[in-house]
Amino acid sequence: MKNSRIRSMSYMALYVALYIVLKWVGNMIPFLQMPNGGSIELELIAVFIASYHLGWKGGLAVAILSWLITIVLGFPMYFYWPVQILLDYVLPLAACGIASLLFPIRDLNTPGAVALAVILAAGAFFGIYNSYPEGTAVTVGAIALAAGMFAFTYWYLKTRSHFGIVAAMLLKYVFQVLSGVYFWFPEGEAAGSAYAWTFSLSYNLWYNLVTMIVCIIVVPLLIDSLKHAGIKFSA
Repeated sequence: MKNSRIRSMSYMALYVALYIVLKWVGNMIPFLQMPNGGSIELELIAVFIASYHLGWKGGLAVAILSWLITIVLGFPMYFYWPVQILLDYVLPLAACGIASLLFPIRDLNTPGAVALAVILAAGAFFGIYNSYPEGTAVTVGAIALAAGMFAFTYWYLKTRSHFGIVAAMLLKYVFQVLSGVYFWFPEGEAAGSAYAWTFSLSYNLWYNLVTMIVCIIVVPLLIDSLKHAGIKFSA
């Protein structure tokens, strides 16, 4: 029992360290950063693997500990109000930490896969189109991203089983949209206005979608490799 507890704590420390390294790497890559805050979050890979390896309680502990340590280390964050901190940081990370507790999405039939691929592609297009200054390059880039996301999503949904990553990322998106609507609304607009909702829904969508796509590629592959190496997973 004691050895099992020590082993779990060691794994938790390893995942926290991996989270910090991936966050540092992500912050060093400019194109992963959104112009007004938010980013493609490579560090969530560590949280999702921790959740499936150590169970949802271990995943939640890794998520919160990782966040607290990144504060101590001075990673850039924005703190204004307690509710804003919850919506921007604590609740999104907690949702990812309990991914193994959430209902998993399994293989979809063809109509379901097409429908979800269309939704993700449309979200990618409108998210990037509304988040950057308008121009031909932005439009072409948004179309290319949408087409690529559709093709990849359909292929991936038809070839793999899925984890609770999608459900966790949807919860994360909801929390961050609410933060955008009530705390990060565009200048000249009121909190909770229709435009604040439109802006937040589109702005927070595409980078969360890309993060989700990265995680549903990388996390299952890493979990399969760790299982083949003899590491037992709780979920």
